[in-house]
Amino acid sequence: MRTALQALRTLRTDAVVASADVTSTNLGAALRNVEAAGQQASFLSRWARGVSSSAAPQAQARVAVEGDLEGVLQEIDRVVSSESAGAKEVADAAVALAYLQAKGNRRLWGKVFEKAGAVGPTFDAASLTSFAWAASTAGVGHFKTVFELSGAAGRVLPSLSPSQLSHVVEALGSAGAADAELFSKIAAQVAADVGSFKPADLARLLWGFGAAGVDNAKFVAAVSKALTEKASELGGREVAQAVWGLAKLKRADKATLDALVKAAKGKLDSGVDAAGLAWALGYLGYKPDAETAKGLSAALTAGVAHLTPAHAVDAAWGLGVMGVADKEVSTALFGLVSAALEAAPDALDPYQAAALFEAAAASSVKLPEQVVAYAAKMHALVAEGAKAKRSARLVAFKADLAEGVARSMGARYRPEVATAIQGFAATTADGVALDISVSLDAQNKVAVEAVANCGLTSAGTPLGPALSRAKLLEARGYKVVLVSQVEWAALDTPQAKAKAVLAKVRAAVPSASSKLSDLQKQLDAPFDPYTQ
Repeated sequence: MRTALQALRTLRTDAVVASADVTSTNLGAALRNVEAAGQQASFLSRWARGVSSSAAPQAQARVAVEGDLEGVLQEIDRVVSSESAGAKEVADAAVALAYLQAKGNRRLWGKVFEKAGAVGPTFDAASLTSFAWAASTAGVGHFKTVFELSGAAGRVLPSLSPSQLSHVVEALGSAGAADAELFSKIAAQVAADVGSFKPADLARLLWGFGAAGVDNAKFVAAVSKALTEKASELGGREVAQAVWGLAKLKRADKATLDALVKAAKGKLDSGVDAAGLAWALGYLGYKPDAETAKGLSAALTAGVAHLTPAHAVDAAWGLGVMGVADKEVSTALFGLVSAALEAAPDALDPYQAAALFEAAAASSVKLPEQVVAYAAKMHALVAEGAKAKRSARLVAFKADLAEGVARSMGARYRPEVATAIQGFAATTADGVALDISVSLDAQNKVAVEAVANCGLTSAGTPLGPALSRAKLLEARGYKVVLVSQVEWAALDTPQAKAKAVLAKVRAAVPSASSKLSDLQKQLDAPFDPYTQ
């Protein structure tokens, strides 16, 4: 048998550089089977990409090495510690650690990243691609080092093949290394020659741009068009990547999404892929057809054992936003999360727990009371934090919207408007805070929700968070009216704003048409505060 680095070096050349199909971004769930016989060991590794901040592709790799694991790690340590080690050796070491599932060896990974930073200027296209692939696959990183490697990426950019470029961009995105100048060059290069990229390469590129938060309209348009035309060539994994990238960039082109969703039918053989796709579609406010909903639910139910609690929450939240009501999958997802929280309350971060609270509101399946109580507290905590971070522009929008609601409900003079606004704030029995709530009568409560520009898709429609909150309030008896910052800015007078609010309320609460008609008459009547 070959020695460890010899085997892994061949593997790097054959599987990492040459193949566009071997890729992953986060070592979300790993299965390792080690069978030892004396001094020999065979390592089988499996990767699953995380969902909360990524899509969910999986890759499998097998390599037989000679010697025990500790001996292999010592050899890797010796290689990267050598003063003569160059970019190729660093890339080999990183790939070896990735394949050997040595994510927990922070000391050794630290040495690899330190050496990578030192030899950065000497990386060629192949070594840079291999190092980038290994770091993103293993789910480890050092932002400073990866960001500095943007310089090496820019230098070798003309020599990178389409597949290599997609892996490098994926790694940069995974690390959050959004080098604006580099991404601008990459965007221009891809847009100018998008036909030379395979659909899988384009999916990775879109994922990388989305993860880095770099929205380049020309790039997205070119890649979306190409993926729409070649969607049938994508696997379920690549569809999840592409849709997740579009979601992070808030791009909701229906033709592209329809083509990608159609391509995923019958190809979702991984619960993690399905969870990533469910979250992304929900985030974009996409409405799936019955067949798509059934396929997502089936893939999630079959693969629930391989999901982390965060995966399960993302999946449940996405399904809830899309209105996919499948009792079997909801029971499985909520059961996994409940068990994890009962064992360790920190199994979810506050944002994930808040999403769980909203997902539960959209489902007929009930969580255990103690889980609901915990999720409700986290939801309130997250909401309070978001309120403290509101921009001055958003605060002004909400204040102006409140005034518009007050006028639509009959307030005229400033003291009347001020008094009405003071009575808008409300809190539900389980702690959900509302900025603007109005009671039309004993049966009809209305929640008017302001949707900031950042909460809208590229098409100007509300993103999943606004839709999810609307479902949460509806479950608590409110009729919900969403008002976007864009449409509000187009209204130029207080009367026009009041009439726009009233029209939305009328659409949301047709049963209160009599009272709303009276309010409409008041708005239409001439009003001069100086003569009344």
